[in-house]
Amino acid sequence: MVSIKWTKRQSPTQDEISKFSSENNLSNTVSELLLERNFSDKEEITEFLNPNITGLQDPFALHDMDKALETLDEVIQSEGKIAIYGDYDADGVTSASIMRLTLKKMGVNPIVFIPNRFKDGYGPNLDEYKKLVEEKHINLLITVDNGVSGKEQVKYLKDNGVKVIITDHHDLPAELPEADAIVHPSIPGSEYFCPYLSGAGVAFKFADALLGDDALNFVDLAAIGTVADSVKLVGENRVIVTEGLKRMSKNQNVGLMALAKKTKLDLNKVNEEDIGFKIAPRLNAIGRLDDATSAMELLTTSDAGLAADIVDETEEINAKRQQLVADAFADSQEQIQQQSENGVLVLTSDTWHQGILGIVASRVVEQEHKPTLVLCYDKDSELYKGSGRSPEGFNLFDALNAHNELFAGFGGHAQACGFSLAEPQLNELIPLLQEEPAKQGFDPHSSVEKLFDLNFQISDFSTDLINEINQLAPFGMGNPKPVIKLSDVHLTNSTGVGKDKSHLKTTIADSQNQIPGIGFSLFSKSLEIKDNLCDVYGQLGVNEWAGRSILQMLINDIEFAPEAQEENKLESIYIDYRQKQLSKALMDRFDSIVCFNAGYYQMLQRHDLNAKVEMFDADFNHQNILIYDRPHDIKVFEQFLQSNKTAHTALYLHTSIKSGYLSPDMNKMKILLKYLYAHDNIKPDDMEVVAKFLNIDKNDADFYLKVFFELNFVKMVNGFVKKAEVSEQRELIESPTYLKRLQRNDVEKILIESNFDDLLNWISDYDCHN
Repeated sequence: MVSIKWTKRQSPTQDEISKFSSENNLSNTVSELLLERNFSDKEEITEFLNPNITGLQDPFALHDMDKALETLDEVIQSEGKIAIYGDYDADGVTSASIMRLTLKKMGVNPIVFIPNRFKDGYGPNLDEYKKLVEEKHINLLITVDNGVSGKEQVKYLKDNGVKVIITDHHDLPAELPEADAIVHPSIPGSEYFCPYLSGAGVAFKFADALLGDDALNFVDLAAIGTVADSVKLVGENRVIVTEGLKRMSKNQNVGLMALAKKTKLDLNKVNEEDIGFKIAPRLNAIGRLDDATSAMELLTTSDAGLAADIVDETEEINAKRQQLVADAFADSQEQIQQQSENGVLVLTSDTWHQGILGIVASRVVEQEHKPTLVLCYDKDSELYKGSGRSPEGFNLFDALNAHNELFAGFGGHAQACGFSLAEPQLNELIPLLQEEPAKQGFDPHSSVEKLFDLNFQISDFSTDLINEINQLAPFGMGNPKPVIKLSDVHLTNSTGVGKDKSHLKTTIADSQNQIPGIGFSLFSKSLEIKDNLCDVYGQLGVNEWAGRSILQMLINDIEFAPEAQEENKLESIYIDYRQKQLSKALMDRFDSIVCFNAGYYQMLQRHDLNAKVEMFDADFNHQNILIYDRPHDIKVFEQFLQSNKTAHTALYLHTSIKSGYLSPDMNKMKILLKYLYAHDNIKPDDMEVVAKFLNIDKNDADFYLKVFFELNFVKMVNGFVKKAEVSEQRELIESPTYLKRLQRNDVEKILIESNFDDLLNWISDYDCHN
């Protein structure tokens, strides 16, 4: 399991936050978040906090957009046949849907081809290109969300008189295809304002160039593709998602409305998380297990009945996908263990479903923080087909592209790739990949650094705080949802939930407040924390259930609080023997038996023990010891802890005193003293009767009398206790007996009466093991 190191994203001072807040008329919370994201320019801040359609850029600033429209217009004017070639993931089907709906607006009914993941593979497929040319007799092919890696395939089209417009956003190969137009945001020399556009984003800009404001009818689909493909939500992408969410209900896409109804989504309140967790996974599921053409049909149909039928099918496919992922992920664990020393994991099977390999790879990366390739052997093609994912800091595209000659098919970008290759080439690739992390300066065995944004207490939580944080929405890549740290809290009522009971349902509590929390795959980790103080990292949200809205925390991680970490370490050194029955066999397990009192030392010396019996001032470094009795002064024990770096220390802390602990009662002391002053015929032997009359414990009365003598409050005259002539004010602490009693009380309170967690907490202040 990956170890996580949490650090604050940045730490602006309170003065910096207050100044920023005042200058920009923003709350301290929003100001702190913006400062952490390095915002300073007023115009930039305003634009970021208020994304709207005025932030949409000129589509003709995209490379070859003018050539693309000229090419399209030429084919339309000649009444040529047009085909759209898409991709099978959510970005691909939304891209194809936008392009199809756009061309229909232009009066064109295009052929739409969505490749089958299992039959056609990722990206341009020459066989399918040939069918479009030879059987459909197309005159123009428009690619969406793919195409830049198809140099040979595009050459075939051009050799056969077919015009080609590529719209894509994936990483560029060394040589671009010789298409009529390549609309791409990252072409060297003509980089677009927003180089992070998704495939759907590029398709939307194509629609914008053709249709102007009418293209906004498709911005909801562009928002889905943008969120689904995990591109950076900055710049124009932020505008596309924000505007797409606003218009999701207004645009009345029949397929989206059917999908929302099935998943109980209110399109008037939909947010980017709803896209990421409800809409996109279902669109992806179709292409993972079946033909993604139906997903494109869902998003472009005007037939509500057809849409409902496709959505029903989608739900079944998505449930099947979830089970296949769970089974494959569980099956992969043995290989992961076997490759624990590898920097790049290569997991193979001949039974895993090809459609879920990317999801499994993502889960493994999350678990192991290592670049991961997950492959399944395809008997028909005699190739291993797979998907790869990698954590931030490692460019998987570059690592695989360095060995491009080994692949039968390959494409993707820095954090995700798809590929196919034969077994001999796979065997050759595996050792070569282990060299790639070092080349990129990536340490796959180091702890993962994660960032949190805000330090809060549970009492700070409110719906107003959620609204403040959401001013920075939509959240995603490049603008992560803020993580809040709760320090020194407890988890209570923790239970495992979910099908395999791996998820954590708990209550997060401090001394005065509490909030429900849910943490995915965190139940086992919560068992390690037990009742110890912990720090919790997560996001504040609202759980709506049965018409009620309840604040809750979505927990990302839990870890021992620094204080609890120390106690946890001390638990491995100190052992609680305070209630144990000692036997010779048990005592002989130790190197030394330690005594603080000479009487116990002499008594134990008379026993036939194999363990050494030593007084407390000996050297016990690196020994296994048993502390037999307790000191009379807690400071002596503090010095002992500071001086002895033991291997293990068992705390027996025996005493023969039955009621050693006494808390002096000032009121009863005054009552007894007043009584003695009023009666001059009291002898020390009479104290039992006096104590009974005054309702004071006999031991306490004897103790108080001894203190009175030491402070010269009373004196003995002819065998009677008499009032003394006190010439100066005396403090109780001046009585040696009183001081000794207080010292003994400290010993009793700290070493005997405390529970073991509190005792360890006290020991941590003096322990020398660090």
